[in-house]
Amino acid sequence: MNASLLVALISPVVAVVIAVWGFQRASRADRLRAFFEVQQRYLDAEVRAGRRMLHREIAGRESHQMSELPPEVSSRIGYALAVMNSIAIACDGRYVDTDLVARSMGRSYAGAVVAARPYIDYVEQQRGFRPYPFAEQLAQKLLPQG
Repeated sequence: MNASLLVALISPVVAVVIAVWGFQRASRADRLRAFFEVQQRYLDAEVRAGRRMLHREIAGRESHQMSELPPEVSSRIGYALAVMNSIAIACDGRYVDTDLVARSMGRSYAGAVVAARPYIDYVEQQRGFRPYPFAEQLAQKLLPQG
């Protein structure tokens, strides 16, 4: 086999291997960047306050008691759950590595969703649909790990 034929056959294979490797590396970097953005949103003061309220104001109550919540508490809790739902959507769409989420915030995330169950049930009764479905699904995946 002559050298020019060998180079002609091998160079496309090498180009494809380099392209795939480069794409995977860029994809990992993008997913890591997205994870840090998601983590920053999760750790934002307003979201932390909403999660804290979930544990203090909601956990252990019945869904019919949620109508007694002050509007500002409902608003903060709703915002925290909406952010958590968007994190779950990012995980579901594979924009963020779910393993990183599980290791860094999994226990906190799952605990907040479990604490929010009476509120979520109440909102479902009021609106006729279950809000934050992705957050609940991700919390179920994270519960056995945490």
